Amino acid sequence: MKIIFNEQDLIDSTCVFGAITYHEVIENIQAELHHEEGKGITATLHTSNNQKNYQLSEQDIIDGAALYLEEYHHFDPNQLVIQLFYEEETGFAAEIENLLLTKKTY
Repeated sequence: MKIIFNEQDLIDSTCVFGAITYHEVIENIQAELHHEEGKGITATLHTSNNQKNYQLSEQDIIDGAALYLEEYHHFDPNQLVIQLFYEEETGFAAEIENLLLTKKTY
């Protein structure tokens, strides 16, 4: 089974990651995704209540997508393969494969 996250899904999951990791209130977090040639995809989290900023790596964004699926949809994060994508025309996206539900063909 494959799941496709659009840019808003990635922003939401990045906010979930920030709230859990940095003990922030999720409603107070805003996320911006960035793409730099050679550096990959990164994110910046801004908090509105105490004006903190957090820099997230591509791995943090991947972990955020897995954490989001675990927390809100009860997926096993250890069974997920997540790839991030950026295209200038369409923006950010992720393709997520749940290995537990993937059927093998012989």
